[in-house]
Amino acid sequence: AVSQAALSAAVEALGDRWSFYLTPEQLEAYLDASSNQYAGFGVLVAKDEATGGLAILAVYPGSGAEEAGLLAGEVILAADGEDITALSFEEAADKLTRQEGESARLLILGTDGTEREVTVKASLVVVSPVRYALLDGNVGYVAIDNFEAHAAERFIAAVEELMEQGAGMFVFDVRDNRGGRVKELVDILDYLLPEGEIFVSVSADGKEKVLTSDEKHLDVPAVVLVNARSYSAAEYFAAVLQEYKYAAVVGTRTTGKNRSQNTFLLPDGGGLHISTGEFLTPGRVSLTETGGLTPDVYVALSEEKEAALEKGALSREEDDQLLAALRLLMENS
Repeated sequence: AVSQAALSAAVEALGDRWSFYLTPEQLEAYLDASSNQYAGFGVLVAKDEATGGLAILAVYPGSGAEEAGLLAGEVILAADGEDITALSFEEAADKLTRQEGESARLLILGTDGTEREVTVKASLVVVSPVRYALLDGNVGYVAIDNFEAHAAERFIAAVEELMEQGAGMFVFDVRDNRGGRVKELVDILDYLLPEGEIFVSVSADGKEKVLTSDEKHLDVPAVVLVNARSYSAAEYFAAVLQEYKYAAVVGTRTTGKNRSQNTFLLPDGGGLHISTGEFLTPGRVSLTETGGLTPDVYVALSEEKEAALEKGALSREEDDQLLAALRLLMENS
């Protein structure tokens, strides 16, 4: 514990908010997240205002929750006999934390108003980083939750499926996206953009490495949604599309992070996540220096809607940023 505290203090002394020490448990969770998988029951939940429990928004295929028969729309009221309805969202969610192979008895409020108790086993759940839908007006909506493992292949597959369904315009949503892997980001930009520079990395000694796109590209009208929780690769994605005049950007100012990190494994099983360089847009703009990306159309959500968006519970009809993006596409079509 002393060595972990010392390592953490040493990293804090660097004065870089993006560098940190990871305990062995945190490192394991970080590596799982970067692979778009985690150990758990396989449910997406939000606080249920009516009961105080955790409303199930989605059940992941192949998960313990699916095997136990849990359904979207049901509410979790208790875990292992402990009522969770009076707890905060974070406290209640913590009561559902289990390692792979561990189980919990959950009290479920069904959509028909009846209660039942089920035993759910935690397993390794694979989560897709991309969600998509065909909206009215033949607009394809593609949300990229992160740029971690499989993001590019899932993004490209989503866009092509939506085009087969008739989509001729797109909204790309990177709100609440904390970034991810350079390769996933570059593969998506290469798919969308014509020949040219798409990624500029700068090492600690100031040397540039430039990655380029080939001439094959996707020529469709598009808008990108961003917010203050769009970090790193997410804001870079929007900035490059803006610079290429490929897509307008709608939302609020992004975080402002252009630092790249490497994770170094330590003998104690933990790791050091340390900034080792930076990246610039093709126009050589540092998003750190500019304090983030400025959207072309500024649209803020109310605090209530921001909270709902963060939990994945904001309906499209109430999403002012999405509605503004759709209006912009229609006006320019």
